Amino acid sequence: MNMKMLDRAKIYRTALRLGAVAYSSGMLGEALLGWKLDPRVTLLSELAARDREHRRLFQVLDLGAGSLFVTAGMTQRKNGPKRLGTWLEVFGAATIGDALSPLDFPISHEHLRPGHAQKQWTPSISHTMHYVTTTVAGVAAAGICLEHWKIQRSGQDSDSLAARILRTCAGPAVGVLLLSETLTVVFPKLLPGVVQRVQTLAFSALCLDLASLDGAKPRN
Repeated sequence: MNMKMLDRAKIYRTALRLGAVAYSSGMLGEALLGWKLDPRVTLLSELAARDREHRRLFQVLDLGAGSLFVTAGMTQRKNGPKRLGTWLEVFGAATIGDALSPLDFPISHEHLRPGHAQKQWTPSISHTMHYVTTTVAGVAAAGICLEHWKIQRSGQDSDSLAARILRTCAGPAVGVLLLSETLTVVFPKLLPGVVQRVQTLAFSALCLDLASLDGAKPRN
């Protein structure tokens, strides 16, 4: 492996790790600001809605995370599984799209909807587009989970049995959380905010593990 390939691998791992941290750091920012909206039902994208006081903070975090995922995908495509690189690029681009197409209001709080008193409201283009970018990000995240599941099968010689089991279950578990998040949005009593935050942390942890699997020595 030449120096150029080593540099690409290092960029990939660093970008993926920083992207994973940035992607889940919105929860820390939310806590530091004092949970202006109930985190049990509020989705993370609602924190960057147009009417939110600190929306720029959450937009910047998503822009940073998305850019890092795109960077990771671009370097991975040149030096590893192309499908993984593609999914990382799509996920990063969709995350950037989320940040650039904010919701008009926190959708889990109907009383904050514009024109709520008059029962009249026409969603903006960005509000509508947000649903598209979020759907694309969800599909890409599922693709990343699938690629993690495929890559982890080679494992490392130093892996313990517990580590192998955990890695084997990680991708499917995050996939189940993604599906669960969709169901909770339809049924708010299932606490969509809690489910999404757990899913976000789990996905970030999976990406951190994906970075550590890069260049791992396969089991014989």
